[in-house]
Amino acid sequence: MKIVKLFALLLIFGAGSGFAAESTGVVKGTGLNNITGAKGEKVSRALLLLPHDRGGAGVLSFWIEAGTQPGVYQCPALGRGATSLEPKPGWVRGMIGGTTIYYAPMEVKDGATVPGIYDLRNITPDRYEIVFLGKPGDVKDEPTLLARTADPDGKPKPFYSAVWRHWYSSVAPSVPVDMVWAEDSQAGTQGEGRPVLESRSKPATPEEQARQEAQLAHSPRYYYGPYGRSGWAMHTDRWDDAGRQADPKYAGRPELTDFRYRDTSGCVKLRAPCLLLLNEFVSEQEQLGRRVQLEVRELP
Repeated sequence: MKIVKLFALLLIFGAGSGFAAESTGVVKGTGLNNITGAKGEKVSRALLLLPHDRGGAGVLSFWIEAGTQPGVYQCPALGRGATSLEPKPGWVRGMIGGTTIYYAPMEVKDGATVPGIYDLRNITPDRYEIVFLGKPGDVKDEPTLLARTADPDGKPKPFYSAVWRHWYSSVAPSVPVDMVWAEDSQAGTQGEGRPVLESRSKPATPEEQARQEAQLAHSPRYYYGPYGRSGWAMHTDRWDDAGRQADPKYAGRPELTDFRYRDTSGCVKLRAPCLLLLNEFVSEQEQLGRRVQLEVRELP
């Protein structure tokens, strides 16, 4: 089950499995759309529940109120951070399936997603100056990708983001979703009290220096975050693409058949169809004049 659209279903979160169970109740909404925020503003939130055992997938839930696909949606999501097959100092030992895995601590750059509140925005070229990380040619459909992310009018954009090419599916028109730590919204959540500080790496190349300067010009506090972490997104990957599924060099990789094996490196990872629906949720709620956020909770 990849995505569950909830009509006569009750959300079951305790196991963190990403599935739902039948119930006699009818889910009419998440109760998290159009709530009152910290400053009295109207807020709509998606909810991500992550299991304490990082070997399992979490559950992302959100409510699309109208449009072409209204309903409450629930889908599996990953937020475990970087993983390793070999032990590393300070890394946490765990299991995914029958494989021993080591997880990066939450406090480090690519560790597990930090519980708390994030502001969400679709990374679209009409509002974002988009630059790509990695090397040209990292994806086979690069001309199509560049066309999808091209600046439509050449005007200055209010936001800036450096993204990886593989965050874009070749089979779905979804876009990554920017996650920005909401410093004013943490009270009463699992983000309350987490240390927020600036931690910016020293640029290794002129290109990296230029990216940092551009990012700070758009958002002076961009590099402030919990434990000094910043630069997250909710995004997909290319493991479901037909070309990769058929490529002999990936034959036998567990990522092809089991979503839980896919690495996240500090971000939140979704399958492409779920990300496309999340894009619709974010766009709809912004158009309704609401601040759009994600609440991340870690289950016991």
